[in-house]
Amino acid sequence: MKLNGVKIEGPNEEVIIVPRKNGDLIFVARAVIDYKEFDKICSLPNPPEILKPGGIRIRNSEDPEFLEALDKWATLKTHWQMLKSLSATPGLEWETVEMSNIDTWGNYTNELISSGFSPAEIALLVNGVMIACGLSQQRIEEARERFLAGQGVKLEEQCSHNTEQKNTPSGEPVNDSGLDLQVLK
Repeated sequence: MKLNGVKIEGPNEEVIIVPRKNGDLIFVARAVIDYKEFDKICSLPNPPEILKPGGIRIRNSEDPEFLEALDKWATLKTHWQMLKSLSATPGLEWETVEMSNIDTWGNYTNELISSGFSPAEIALLVNGVMIACGLSQQRIEEARERFLAGQGVKLEEQCSHNTEQKNTPSGEPVNDSGLDLQVLK
């Protein structure tokens, strides 16, 4: 695929810099564009069926066990997305997280905390992953402003005259001998 003649290749990436006195910590978050791997490991729970009067079967999406399972599924998906996205960071190794073991996926937060990350720094990482995997309203507004600023430059180039007018619309030569050029400047 090309856009304006430029080939689009690869998912979005966001560089996340955590400033530190002894050297900034550089993370790379890459957009997760395929969830098939996650879906194989963790399938979306289905609400149980209940039998209504008249033999009608419906799904009970208010079932407490279903809601608990759905919450666990959503949490696992969030953990997996964080880990998968941050796996684009060169040299990043988790000590207690194993991608093959879903029970360890949430350990990344404990590792960040035990490594000295503040809540604000952890939020910076989470926000960076969310930006890479989706669009924030702020990013959309920034892109819109860049686009509109570029359109303004193009419009100005189309509308501005590069030369002085030699005659008036009536065809008479322009008389500029009586103009005070200092006033115009």
